[in-house]
Amino acid sequence: MYRNARINPVLRFIYFLLRCIAWLGVSVFYRRRIVLGREHLQFDGPAIIVVNHPSTLMDVLNVCLHIRQESYFLANYGLFKHPVSNWLLSRLFCIPVKRREDVAEGEVRNNDAVFNQSFQHLEKNGLLFIAAEGVSWMERWVRPFKTGAARIAFGVEKRNNWQLGVKIVPVGLSYSAPNLFRSEVIVHFGAPISVASWAAAEQEDHEKAVNDCTQAIEQTVRVQVLDTRDEAGQVFMEQLEQMYRPDFPKQADAYFEFRKNLIEKNIDNQELRVLTAHYFSKLQAVNVSAQSLALWTKLSTSTSILIDYILLVLGLPFFLSGYIFWFLPCYLPWLLAKKLNLYIGYDSNIKVLAGLITFPLALWGAFRIATHFTNNGWLGLGTMVALILLGYFTAYYLDVLQRRRAWQALGALRRHEPEAFEEFQKWRGEIIANASML
Repeated sequence: MYRNARINPVLRFIYFLLRCIAWLGVSVFYRRRIVLGREHLQFDGPAIIVVNHPSTLMDVLNVCLHIRQESYFLANYGLFKHPVSNWLLSRLFCIPVKRREDVAEGEVRNNDAVFNQSFQHLEKNGLLFIAAEGVSWMERWVRPFKTGAARIAFGVEKRNNWQLGVKIVPVGLSYSAPNLFRSEVIVHFGAPISVASWAAAEQEDHEKAVNDCTQAIEQTVRVQVLDTRDEAGQVFMEQLEQMYRPDFPKQADAYFEFRKNLIEKNIDNQELRVLTAHYFSKLQAVNVSAQSLALWTKLSTSTSILIDYILLVLGLPFFLSGYIFWFLPCYLPWLLAKKLNLYIGYDSNIKVLAGLITFPLALWGAFRIATHFTNNGWLGLGTMVALILLGYFTAYYLDVLQRRRAWQALGALRRHEPEAFEEFQKWRGEIIANASML
């Protein structure tokens, strides 16, 4: 039996229920969830999970769903200001942290209680979750880490003569589009770092050791993230990825490594940046996507065309059925996120929470209608399963439809402006030739 913090059985059961609900929510919300480094999750005793922070509360769900221990979370103090949220979050494994921006003018910033709670929890073999950037931004680059994780780790080890055995588990999160339904996320767990290995450095110079440890954690996480460094780098790499997307490996590890290499080997190529930006501006002018141009050969094979059109024709009744049934359950979460008009980083949280209401309600309604007319519970359950499958088929049908529309746009360009089409193909070949993937 692994060591773990003792938690009230009722709270542990609530945590289990929340984990099940969260698993259901993220499984529907994301088209693809890739989890790397699972071998690093078999750890016992006290630990601090340290992650980058691109998608607010979704970061917590995407990481902690895969960890067997219950985690306590260091959370934004602003979430605790309302009495109801304060009561709820304080009982659901959350510890409030005052950031500099949470302190009013003239108010003293004091997080001693946070440190004491964290120390006590780790001393009980507990697990802490810390989003080390402090603030969530939806960009694809890692911002400088705060020193809180290192200070907590060093502080609790010093209280226990460096014998507690605290580990820091670095985790990298990479999202294709954090706020969009049916997007993609990569969760990359790194090897645990032993805090005790920093004992000598901490005793020699505390502040230097804290900063060095924080930088070491940050660099480890950067390796586990598709880090584009800055906004210009993000735009450039998203353009390059569109051109390479048809060649991305399917297998999870290879998929990540391919994209990681694409970034690291080309991010500093200024000549390629200029060439790629000019190429995309010209494509935008004729309403053609770089990804569809990269897929042109595959899309143009007679077999591919035949299969797609057969699916589009024969699958139309199923698509319409699925689209009509699922339109409202999908539209209402989107509408709610839009009406609330919060920071866009919260869109995914709102959509998941609202979807956990609208989706089950829609299925329950279908079950009730089916059982009312058939007087057969098994047929009602079968109807629910069929509607779930129809939902996934509808998403796939839309992908095929979009693919064929892109192919038609390219075909029109090739017929009406053959010279421009050939120029784009040549241009693309030049960019690929200049991009390094060695």
